[in-house]
Amino acid sequence: MRRLAWSQLRFRTVRLIALLVGMLVATTAFTVLTAASRTSQLRTVGTVSQHFVPAYDILVRPKGERTALETKTDTVQPNFLSGIYGGITMGQYRQIQQIPGVQVAAPIAMIGYSLLVSNLRYLVPAAALARPGPQLYRQTTTWVSEGGTSRATQPPFYLYITPKPLGENVSTGDQTEKLANGNTVTVCPGVALQPGTNPFGVAAQSGCAGWSKVNGYGPGQGPASLANPGYFVYWVVPVLIAAVDPAAEAKLDGLNHAVISGHYLSENARDGAPSGTETTFPVLASSASGMDEYAVTQLATLAAPASAPSMTTAWMTQHVAAPGQVAATVTTTAQQAYQQLLRTMAAHSGGRVGIEAYWTVGPTSYRRTASGPLVAQLVHNPLSVWYTGGFSDVSMDDADNQYRKVAVHAPASNAFTGTIATPQLAGIFNPAKIKSFDPLSQVPLGAYQPTVAAPASPASRSALHGGDLLPNQNLGGYVGQPVDLITTLAALPALWNTGYYGNKLDENDPISVIRIRVAGVTGPNSVSLARIKEVAQQIEQRTHLDVDVVAGSSPSPTAIDLPAGKFGQPQLTLTEAWVKKGVALAILTAIDKNSLVLFILILVVCVLFVANSASVAIRGRRRELGVLACLGWTRPRLFATVLGELAAIGLTAGVLGAAAALPLSSALGLHASPGRAALAVPIAVAIAVLAGLVPAWLAASAEPVASVRPPVLAIRRAHHPAGITGLAVANVLRTPGRAFVGAVSLAIGVAALTILAAVSFAFRGVLVGSLLGDAVAVQVRGVDYVAVIATVALGVLAVADVIFLNIRDRAAELATIRNFGWREAALQRLVITEGAIIGLAGSIVGAALGLIAAANFAGQRPVALYVIAAVAVVAGAIVTAAAALLPAQALRRMPAAHLLAEE
Repeated sequence: MRRLAWSQLRFRTVRLIALLVGMLVATTAFTVLTAASRTSQLRTVGTVSQHFVPAYDILVRPKGERTALETKTDTVQPNFLSGIYGGITMGQYRQIQQIPGVQVAAPIAMIGYSLLVSNLRYLVPAAALARPGPQLYRQTTTWVSEGGTSRATQPPFYLYITPKPLGENVSTGDQTEKLANGNTVTVCPGVALQPGTNPFGVAAQSGCAGWSKVNGYGPGQGPASLANPGYFVYWVVPVLIAAVDPAAEAKLDGLNHAVISGHYLSENARDGAPSGTETTFPVLASSASGMDEYAVTQLATLAAPASAPSMTTAWMTQHVAAPGQVAATVTTTAQQAYQQLLRTMAAHSGGRVGIEAYWTVGPTSYRRTASGPLVAQLVHNPLSVWYTGGFSDVSMDDADNQYRKVAVHAPASNAFTGTIATPQLAGIFNPAKIKSFDPLSQVPLGAYQPTVAAPASPASRSALHGGDLLPNQNLGGYVGQPVDLITTLAALPALWNTGYYGNKLDENDPISVIRIRVAGVTGPNSVSLARIKEVAQQIEQRTHLDVDVVAGSSPSPTAIDLPAGKFGQPQLTLTEAWVKKGVALAILTAIDKNSLVLFILILVVCVLFVANSASVAIRGRRRELGVLACLGWTRPRLFATVLGELAAIGLTAGVLGAAAALPLSSALGLHASPGRAALAVPIAVAIAVLAGLVPAWLAASAEPVASVRPPVLAIRRAHHPAGITGLAVANVLRTPGRAFVGAVSLAIGVAALTILAAVSFAFRGVLVGSLLGDAVAVQVRGVDYVAVIATVALGVLAVADVIFLNIRDRAAELATIRNFGWREAALQRLVITEGAIIGLAGSIVGAALGLIAAANFAGQRPVALYVIAAVAVVAGAIVTAAAALLPAQALRRMPAAHLLAEE
C-alpha cells in the first residue's frame, strides 16, 4: 500500500505540484495571519487602554430624559443638555455624592437664555452732518450668519436731524419739534409692542430718533446729547445661564484654571441681598460668545424733508425703498457685541444688565430617512413667546427655521412683584483653556462649547466654505449657543422669583445633569469596569434616575440633514459626534475578527481546491482502483491508500509552509515564533484529510466491475452550439459540479477583495462608526491584503485546475476536433473562454456578496462601492481567463494518435 502511494506521488508530478501549491499557500497564510492577529491584539489593547478614560465615566439625567433615538442607537447626543431644565433634586445629588466609589459628582443646573441688548454706537459722518437744513438718514442692517449663507435684513431705523430744538412728551414718549410759531409737531412717536404684534415686522424692528443741532436729543438728555449724533447697531445676544458646584467643576474639567481675569467662583457664593428692584448674583463669564455672525449696517442719506416728518409705522414702511445715497457702512461682529456686554457687567463700570426675562428651549427631534441620515424636524413657536409684558427686543434671526420649542419666563404685564436678577461679574474664563481630553474618547462637557456640526457633503462644505455650522442669534436654531454665564447652585434663589418671572420654575429639583467620575478607573480592565458598573447600579437603585455609562465610549459621526432656511441657508448635510457607548469593550471583544474571517476563507477555498483535485485524480484512476478491488483489495485498504496519499501531500505542504512563514512574517513586521509556525504542519494534514474524505470514500465504495468498464454517456438530445462561446458554455455545463466548485472558490476570494477594497476606498479605510473604532478596529493592514490575495490566488488556481481537468477528461474529444481541422488557436480560445465563463460567474457572485456585506455593515452605499464591485467583476474574469492560458498550452502536447487509438 505504501509502495502504491509512493508511486502515485512520484510519477504523477503535475497533480502533486498542483495540490502542493494550494495547500502551501493556505498553511503559510495560516502562520502569517495568526502572528498578525497576536501582534494586532497587543497593539489594539494598548490603543484602547490609552484612549479609554474620558472626562467622566457616568452621565446621570432626570428620569425619562433619555430619548428614544438614544436608546435605539445606544448613544448620547452631543447636546444632551438641550431641553433639560431641572429634574434632579439637591437631595438626590447629595445621595450620589455619598455613594462609595464616586470620586467627583459635578452637577449642572440649566437656567435658560436671557436676550441681552448690546448697543454699538457709531457717529454720523461729519461731512454729511455739516450740510445746512434738516437731514434724514435711513439705517439698514443685514445679519449674516451660517457661513455667510443666511442674510436677514432688518426693517430700517430712521434718524432725523433738524436745526430746530426738540422736545419730548413725557406721558407718551413722543419726540417733538418746536416750530417757529411756537407749535410742536411729533417727529418720532413712542411705540409700545402690544400682544399679537408681529415681533419681526416694521412696528417692532424699525425705529426712529431725532437730533437737534440746538439741543441734541432734547431736554433732559444731558450735555452729552449736544455731541455729534450717532446711530446704533442693536445686537440681541442670547446669553445662556447655568449653575454649577464650583469645587466639583474644578475637579472635573479644571474650569478654575481657565479664568483669565477676575477670580473663580467660591463654592458658597450666594445671591446678594435685594437692593431696590435688583438682586445680584455672581457669575463667571465666557470670554467668547460662541456665535459666528456679523452685521453689515449702511447709513444712507435720504432726500431732505420739506417739513418735519411724522415717522410713524406707516411712514417708515413707505420709506423702506426710498432712494438714498450711502453715507457710511460699518461691519460689527457678535464678539464685539458680547464684549460690550461684558464691559457693562463689570463691577468697575457701574453698569447693570438685568435679566428682565429668560427663555427655555426644548430638544431637537429627528426623523430617520431611508438613506440613513437623520432629518432635524422643524417646530412652530407662536409669536407670543417673544412678548414679555411690553416691548421685547428680538433678533431677526428668530424669524428663521425653528428646531426647538421656546418658552418664556417673564412678567405677563407691567404689574409684577419682587426684584430683577442682575448678574455681577466675578471673572472671565476662556473656554479654550478648559482641560482638554482625548479626542478618541471625548464626551461632551455639556456647557462650554457649541455642538460641532461639520459639513458632510461637497455641497455643504462649499456653502459653509469648509467651516462648521455655528450658532447665531436664533434662539430656536439648530445649533444652540453655549453657556456664557456660570453661577453657583447657592445663588439660584435670585432666579426663582416667581413674582417677577412667573411660570413654573424648578426650585425643588433644579439640577439638569450630573457627571460622575469613578475612583480607581485605570483602563478597560475587569476591576475598573466592575467599579464603574457598581457605581452606576447604586445610583440607579438609590435615585431612580436615567444613568448612562460613557466610559469606553467614543464619538460616532452621525449624519444630519437640515432643510433650507428662510434667509438663504441652503439644505445642508452635517455630521455630529454623538457619543457611542461601549465602543472600547466591543473592540476588545472582537479583536481582529476580520483576520479570522479571512483565515477561514482561505481554509474553505483550500479545502474546496484539494477536494476537487482529489476527486478528479481518483476519477482518473478509476480503472486502476477497480483492478485493485478485483485483485482482492478491501474497501478500507483502498480508502486508507487514497487518504494516505493526500495526507503525505499535506505533510509536505505543512513543512514547506512553516519554513516559508517565518521569513515572510519577519518581512511584514510580525512576530511569528517557531512554535506557531509548527502549527502549520497539522493544519495542512488536517486540510488534506478533510478534503479527501469524500473522494476516498467514493473510490473505496465503487463497484469493481463498473470501475473497469469503459464509461458510456447516456443518449441525450443533440444540439448544435453557436460558435466557440456556445461550445464553451456547453462544455462548462457538462461538469456542473466541478465548475461550481471552481466558481465558488473564486467567488469567496472576490467577495473578500470587494470588502477590502470598499474599506480602503469607499469607506476611507474603516467600517467602524466611531473615532476610537476607526483608530483600532477593522482597519486595512498589509496582512489583510496578503490574506485576500492568497484567497483570490487559490480561487484562480481552482478555476485553472478545473480547466486542466476538463482538458484531460476530454483529451480524445479535443484530439478528434483537431483532426477535423480545428486550428490550435481555436482550441485555445475554446479553453480560455471556458475559464472566462467560470471566472465571470464566480466574480459576479463574489462581488455581489461583497457589496451587500460592506453596505450593510457600514450602513451606507456610496457610488464608489458599486464602482469597486464592477472593477472586481472585470478583474476576476480577466485573471481567470489569463490563468486558463497555461492549461490551454497543454493542448499542443496531447498525443492525438495515441488518444484516438485508446478510444
